[in-house]
Amino acid sequence: MTRSSYQPVRGRPRDIRTQKAILRATRQLLGKVGYSRLTIEGVAARSGAGKATIYRWWPSKGDLVLEAAEPEVAIGVVPDTGETRGDLSVAIKQLIGTFSNRLAAVVIFAAIATLDDDPAMARTFREKYVYPWRVSAAAAIRRGIERGDLPSDTDVELVLDIIVGTVFQRTLVMRDPRTEGLHEQMLRVVLPSI
Repeated sequence: MTRSSYQPVRGRPRDIRTQKAILRATRQLLGKVGYSRLTIEGVAARSGAGKATIYRWWPSKGDLVLEAAEPEVAIGVVPDTGETRGDLSVAIKQLIGTFSNRLAAVVIFAAIATLDDDPAMARTFREKYVYPWRVSAAAAIRRGIERGDLPSDTDVELVLDIIVGTVFQRTLVMRDPRTEGLHEQMLRVVLPSI
């Protein structure tokens, strides 16, 4: 696991008002100009904080953006609802909710697009937000196999890829996102017998 990007690297503790102003400014600018045109200078100007303060608390633009957008990009984990349909229903809704959020979409594409320029951002995004959801969703599918709701030879990773890929395509890739009825359609595909 990488060092948490949410801890000050050096210097005195964060002033909570300044921290909130910086994170709010980052969120506003992300929504207005996107990730590629967001600058630390712009965040400093909008928040009233100094560039040195921002760089002291967040060593990279990716670190700052991930913290600022955490409420939107935090997919969550899939709970054990006691039934396979319930578990997978929650999993699909979590993805649709996250991927349909405009700010989350900006950050998700940034994490993908900056893989070469900011591999730490991509790694933090995967480890903190994607993998916990994926591990918990895989556990939900395995519980479904144990309950007999899914065939014993179900390819867990393929089912996850079908769910994630379909939701990703419908919410983030298509010009006009199509999520109406997607949740129920996905359940019928993944769980045809129940």
